[in-house]
Amino acid sequence: MDLSEINKANKITEDNVFSVALFSANAWMTLAAPLVIGPFASKLFAGQDFTAMEVTLYCVAITFHFIFTVVVFVAGNRKSTSIAVDEISSENADYRLKVIPTAKSMYENSKTQQHVTYLMTLELESLIDEINTRPPEYKFNDRLRDMEAGLNRMLWHIVEQRTPLFGYKNESLYNFALYLYESQSDELVIKWRSHDNRMSVSNRRWKPGFGHVGLAFIQGEAKICQDITASSELSDGVVDDSDKKKYRSFISVPIKDSLNVYDGKKPFGVLVFTSDQVGQFSWERDKIFVLTVAKLLSMHIERNISSCMEGYDEK
Repeated sequence: MDLSEINKANKITEDNVFSVALFSANAWMTLAAPLVIGPFASKLFAGQDFTAMEVTLYCVAITFHFIFTVVVFVAGNRKSTSIAVDEISSENADYRLKVIPTAKSMYENSKTQQHVTYLMTLELESLIDEINTRPPEYKFNDRLRDMEAGLNRMLWHIVEQRTPLFGYKNESLYNFALYLYESQSDELVIKWRSHDNRMSVSNRRWKPGFGHVGLAFIQGEAKICQDITASSELSDGVVDDSDKKKYRSFISVPIKDSLNVYDGKKPFGVLVFTSDQVGQFSWERDKIFVLTVAKLLSMHIERNISSCMEGYDEK
C-alpha cells in the first residue's frame, strides 16, 4: 500500500472520529447540559444542601462539559494532518517527477561538458606539440592537411557525446559543421562536418551576412534559434523549405581571431550545431560550453595558420 492509499484511509478514520466527537459535543451542549445545569442552579440559589451523589454527578458533568468545550474549539480550529500529508505528498511527487530528473539531467550534462572540453584541451596540447616539432622543410600542403585532421580530432569528441551534451534522441537529425572564411571568394566554406547518415547535405557556401552562418560571422556573436520557421532574422528567401525541415533549430558560434593572425576584424569562421527538432538547444545550458569549444578551436586554427604562413614563406 502506497502513501496516498494510507493517507486516504487515515482521512476516513480521522473524519469519522471527529464527526462522532463533534456530534457528542453538540448533543451535550444543546440537550444534556441544560438538563443538568437547571436543577443544579435551582438548588444552589435555593440554598439547599447537595448530597454526596449529587456532588459526584455534578463534578462528572463539569468534566464532560469542559472536554466537549475543548472538542468544539479544536474542531473549529483544527488543521487536518491528512491535508498536510497531501501537501507533502504533492510536493514529493513534484520533486520526483520534475525537480530531481531535471537536476540529474543538468548534472549529467555538466559532467559531459567538462569531460569533452578536457579531452579537447588534451587534443589541442598534443596538436600544438606536433606543430612545434615539425621540421622546417615540412610542406605547406601537409600543414593544411594536418590542420583539418586536427579539427576532426578535436570536434569528434562532441559528435560522440552529442546525446548527453544536447539531448539528441533517436529520431533527431544532428548536423555539426565548421565553416572557415575564404578571403579570395569572400565566402564561408565548410572545412569539417559530421551529420546524421539519414540526411543529405549540399555543403553550400555562405556569404557573410546570409543565413545563420553568415549572420553569426558578420555580427561576430553567437546566435541561437529555437525554431527557424519563427525567426525574424532569417528571411524566406535565404532559407528554403528543405532547410526548414532539416535545420529547424541551431547554434552558430564565430571562431574569433583573438591574436590578430589576420587583422582581428573578422572571425576565422563559424562553428554550427543544428537539429531538425524544435528547441533542441538551450542558451542557458549550452552557452559556456560552445563558447569554450570555439575558443579552443581558435587557438588551434591560430597556431596552424601561423605555421602555414611560415611554410608558405619558406616555400
